[in-house]
Amino acid sequence: MEFEKHSKVSHPAPLVLDTMIEHMENIVPFLPSVEGIETLSREELSDTQLRIVRRWSGSADKAPSAIRPFLSPEVMSWTDTAVWTPAEYKVDWTLTTSMGELYKCSGSNYFEPHPDDPENATRMRVTGSLQVFPERLPGVPRFLGKRLAPQVEKFVVNLITPNLTDVAIGLQGYLDDKG
Repeated sequence: MEFEKHSKVSHPAPLVLDTMIEHMENIVPFLPSVEGIETLSREELSDTQLRIVRRWSGSADKAPSAIRPFLSPEVMSWTDTAVWTPAEYKVDWTLTTSMGELYKCSGSNYFEPHPDDPENATRMRVTGSLQVFPERLPGVPRFLGKRLAPQVEKFVVNLITPNLTDVAIGLQGYLDDKG
């Protein structure tokens, strides 16, 4: 499943980009479905690129009741491997879990000066693709995984894609609070 979302942040693109790269953990209080973000590694790949690996911990509170018993903290956590290219206001990312291949999710995000107000606002574009494998969920029998597939895929899409776009709301709140 391919997806693309657009959001506006009422702060300049260089500030938004810097916040995403340097202060991502600080926006957690502004993200309703995220319990924590931890930076695992940071590596300069070249003069123009930087790789940051972060572990995200999500909340199962909004999961469908039928799958909630199968959602451990490990299932609700993912690793975000991001290659930042600041000069292009861009990040290429891949999400993985520690529980094996429950899904494949990757894409590119852009934090560009907003066309309507390039000096004071950012257009955040989230693009990506998601493929879910619910039959691989630990403890779920294969036949049940296939039956629950539509619910699981909808849940994962509703968990991952809003978290990606909710980052814009989190950024807005964090930067507004920061002044």
